[in-house]
Amino acid sequence: MAMRVSADLTIKEAAHLSGVAARRIEKDCEEGIVPRRKTKLWMRETLAAHVPMHAVAYARAMHSLDGIKMEKKSKQRVWRFLRSSKKAKFGSLELSPGLMLNLDPLVSEVWGRTRVYLETRREHLVVDPEIFGGEPILKGTRITCRSVLGRIEGGETLEELVEDYPEISMEAFEAALVYAKAHPPRGRPSAGKPWRKAA
Repeated sequence: MAMRVSADLTIKEAAHLSGVAARRIEKDCEEGIVPRRKTKLWMRETLAAHVPMHAVAYARAMHSLDGIKMEKKSKQRVWRFLRSSKKAKFGSLELSPGLMLNLDPLVSEVWGRTRVYLETRREHLVVDPEIFGGEPILKGTRITCRSVLGRIEGGETLEELVEDYPEISMEAFEAALVYAKAHPPRGRPSAGKPWRKAA
């Protein structure tokens, strides 16, 4: 029986979607600005930290404001403003009298990508213990998320994958790619010591 993926974002997914380092999102959690909770990763017994999807917009906004010193109170106001928004666009927030922060140019691209990723992940990525021992796959296929990443790293494009599998949408392949990048295999590298090759 296939199980659907969780609607939560792991810190690594949020980092990948926002284009910032995972450590930066972890720091926002440690400061008490972005809430995180530990939940089980699908059918695995390991726990992972998950954050609300708004963490992507917050991380991108703070990254865009690098170099501007903000007090914790101001950061919390930005978080609450983003979190309370029910629209696709965020608009402006008055941080202090006369100081407006227009969030749309800072976060609209990553926010749109996050919403599409979550919807596509729910719709197209599943885990079936009968297929590849429960590796995440594209629904209705035996194509694993890691195999999509492997083909892209091997030089193929998403367009070529869609051409090879016309029944699978570009968005489904993109979701599989984001998922695979955010969830690399655990354990030792299978191909010797790759860090020596880089030197």
